[in-house]
Amino acid sequence: MFKSIRWKFALIFTALLISSEIILGAAVIINTINYFHKDFRTSISEAFSEDVKQQLYAAAQTPASPEEFVDENNNIIISSDAHSDISALRDILNHAGSAIGITRSRFYAILDGTTGNVMYSTSQSGKLPTTAVLSNALNGDESIKSSFWSPFMDYALPLKSNENIKYIVYVKDTCDNQRALVSQLALILLYAALISAAAALIIGALIAKLITAPIKELTAKAKKLADGDLNAVKASSSHDEIGELTNSMLYLAHSRRGANAAAKSEKLKVETILQNLSDGILAFNMDGRVIHVNPEAQRLLQMKYLDDINFDSFFKEINADISLGDLVYMKPSGSIERAIKLNDYFLQLNFATFEVDNKVSGIIVIIHDITRQEKLEQSRLDFVANVSHELRTPLTTIKSYSETLADMPEADRELRVRFLDVIASEADRMANIISDLLTLSALSENQNYFKPTEQIDVRKMLESLVDRMSLQAKKKNQSLTYHPINDIPVIKGDYGGLERVFINIISNALKYTRDGGTIEVFSSRVYSDINIKVRDNGIGIPKDSLPHIFDRFYRVDRARSRDTGGTGLGLAIAKQTLESCFNGKIKITSEPGTGTEVTITIPVSANGGK
Repeated sequence: MFKSIRWKFALIFTALLISSEIILGAAVIINTINYFHKDFRTSISEAFSEDVKQQLYAAAQTPASPEEFVDENNNIIISSDAHSDISALRDILNHAGSAIGITRSRFYAILDGTTGNVMYSTSQSGKLPTTAVLSNALNGDESIKSSFWSPFMDYALPLKSNENIKYIVYVKDTCDNQRALVSQLALILLYAALISAAAALIIGALIAKLITAPIKELTAKAKKLADGDLNAVKASSSHDEIGELTNSMLYLAHSRRGANAAAKSEKLKVETILQNLSDGILAFNMDGRVIHVNPEAQRLLQMKYLDDINFDSFFKEINADISLGDLVYMKPSGSIERAIKLNDYFLQLNFATFEVDNKVSGIIVIIHDITRQEKLEQSRLDFVANVSHELRTPLTTIKSYSETLADMPEADRELRVRFLDVIASEADRMANIISDLLTLSALSENQNYFKPTEQIDVRKMLESLVDRMSLQAKKKNQSLTYHPINDIPVIKGDYGGLERVFINIISNALKYTRDGGTIEVFSSRVYSDINIKVRDNGIGIPKDSLPHIFDRFYRVDRARSRDTGGTGLGLAIAKQTLESCFNGKIKITSEPGTGTEVTITIPVSANGGK
């Protein structure tokens, strides 16, 4: 019975309705209970305001006088005991009674502060059960408890006289009214749920019948369409979902006639895409013979003829370490990867099976050219190794000199100063390396590098730099001169970055030129470019080092570079700055023992010049 859609729909409809009623009922009951608890706290807060508390505290300080009270046997007793004068407290509490909300389940009592016996109560006599609130009051603390799961709510206010607890004003709500109301609500909700379930089951079954009847009819027609009877279904004039579905099925049946032609067209498209993919594609049947190969695969594998190759022998030849048997029992959704190096290419091969009629029918191999990624990864590894090496050397020096100083507490001042100078020098060297690395990171082509553009007068910049660095040249009896060939236009760009480039190039010329040597700086405008040349007659650069001169941390003479404070990053920063910030170029030509010439080219139009 309940296997049909009709009754499943009816049951779901009923379940949803009952669930909503249960949730609604639970919310009503929870809100009712919360209302009672909130009402209790509100009543206590209003009844025992600061003014009322002050009146109660004052009444508790009043000396006792003979007073009548009712004992646990309802006998009237006249007493002059110190705890018998409670009429003033009763008057204050009775005045606040409406705020307290005295009901059948809520009362207040005045208790003896020492024994906890009831002195006066609006409902009960004798000794009340000791609660956490009463225990706190007997210890001198005002307390209230109104927990959601608690069977009662109570409040206690201790009244002291001469630092002793004389009376306790105690208010308790047994929650009888709350429980009675909740029980009534639960019973009403239960009856409502039962009635709603019966009604929902009937209504749901009727609605489901209206929906499933057309579906059954449509199912029978669909079977005829599947058998090729195109006249089994007539166009529907109905505009509801069933009518739309009927017309859609009719349209599908008629469009089926053109499916073969469309399939052929799609096949041609797929073949065209495969032929023009940037990845290589190889497909093999289960006998290991090639059934498809695109031009990119031929280029990457560097083989003109692939039609007669065998799967196992071919991939063994190129050291792919895979065979047809490795793929036969592989899940259709899985794949196997292999990475190989073939001549100058790094290739990643992805092997996957494909199915026809739920049966593995062949293997497809996708060939990715990862040469660039591999070279970048190797460059990254080399860079990390170089950074580690460059930082380790000054760290080793600092550590050894620091340990030596620690082991020589009685060393004279001159030795300590000399060691500390070495430590400071090595620390400065590390700071320079880190600063250069941060500059390179900011200039990286994979980052956006923005600097405020400034007006740059290249001629004035070079004149200023040559003038400043002439002092350094004079220490080695070198000649540093500037030769402006013609006028240079003012350009816009990173002033500090360009100045850093010129300083680095001229500094290198000074460092690697012998005493008494010559360094010349030239500037000129050639067509739409600014050309700056720095020429020296120094020690030069070996030819095998020239291709690596802009590599990070590369030094022609490592020992000399360290002695002069070089980090091996200056030329890399210069090249990156010119390319990233000025669209410029830098070129170095050199002959060992003859000298070096550095040429910098900056396009005028690309940097705001005229």
